[in-house]
Amino acid sequence: MIIIEKPYASEFLIDTIVQNDWGVLDNTAVEEADIEEGAFDLISSDIAKNYYLTQEYPLIYSNSENAITWVLKNLPDSNLSNYIKLFKDKIAFREMLQEMFPDFYFKAVEFDELKKMTPDGIRFPVVVKPSVGFLSFGVHTIKESKEWKDVISQLEKEMRMAAMMYPNHVVNSTKFLIEEMIEGEEYAVDAYFDRDGEPVILNIFQHPFLNSKDVSDRIYLMSVGIMTKYMAKFGLLLREIGQLKNIKNFPVHIELRVTKDGKIIPIEVNPMRFAGWCTTDVAKYAWGINVYEYFYDQKKPNWNEILANATRDVFYFSMAEVPANFDRKKYKGFEYERFLSNYSNVLEVRRINPLDNPLFAIIFGSTTSKEEVVKILSLKTQDYIKS
Repeated sequence: MIIIEKPYASEFLIDTIVQNDWGVLDNTAVEEADIEEGAFDLISSDIAKNYYLTQEYPLIYSNSENAITWVLKNLPDSNLSNYIKLFKDKIAFREMLQEMFPDFYFKAVEFDELKKMTPDGIRFPVVVKPSVGFLSFGVHTIKESKEWKDVISQLEKEMRMAAMMYPNHVVNSTKFLIEEMIEGEEYAVDAYFDRDGEPVILNIFQHPFLNSKDVSDRIYLMSVGIMTKYMAKFGLLLREIGQLKNIKNFPVHIELRVTKDGKIIPIEVNPMRFAGWCTTDVAKYAWGINVYEYFYDQKKPNWNEILANATRDVFYFSMAEVPANFDRKKYKGFEYERFLSNYSNVLEVRRINPLDNPLFAIIFGSTTSKEEVVKILSLKTQDYIKS
């Protein structure tokens, strides 16, 4: 079953569902979406609940973590709910990994306690983030104790904005995680654990940053070189994580870092979905595969063949984020064409309404230029806002 939820479902996902005649949960998001009546094979909440309560390892995918609410409410004691609770709570996830990474420093604190804390005793540099989060809401790197007060002040503003956009199961400001900053290159992996518990990798993204203070989701890269270098290594890590909790029939988007000495350390695992806002669709351009079909049909990509026939371009998805100081009351538009002129080979643009969402657009494209990637990372969306 597929659960369609806000904030965004791509035409590619919708077309895939219709073409394969997959069952879709009948909910408010489907009713309000611009989808032709009768296009979906809709399943009522009661029928879905009664069926999946009989399944030991339910096969369910959602485009959005907003769907977590339905799963936890209707399938509270299922393996699926247990996986979600484990991975969505970054504190529980860190505690699970302690056996694998015993020297990793982290500390869990209530938000009210965080606001009163002094930086004494904290092992800087650290990352501070909500224990339950999405995108980069509330995520900050703090290199020195003198930065502490200003960051916590900014954090309060961001959490108020997040509370207006997402339910508590997606972003929750009750508890925060303080953890050591992992130095190294950041990557993300779209994968699923199949019916036998084996991890199947569908895409690997490199997540570059402009500098050490940057925590944005501006651009994610994929290439033959990245896939070749890390496919086996990341697969071994996923297998080890999956075996800790006997994970089966479960899609994930995992973020991790690779240190200078080659150590691979997970940052977080996003449950029941691949890359957010349907950015996972970019695999159709990079590798010619439909990740939804691979998960739902339990297929494994023939990576030797795919990579041998792939272009040597670097593919990417890029996100034009709404700036923190964005005044929606004064908003008169976004200069899309001028913003997109910074990208050399745009394959697809998905415009997003910034009045209700944290983005202006999602861009799929390809490049052969490292300089272009740096340029994209340097863009300031506030320079393109009409007001």
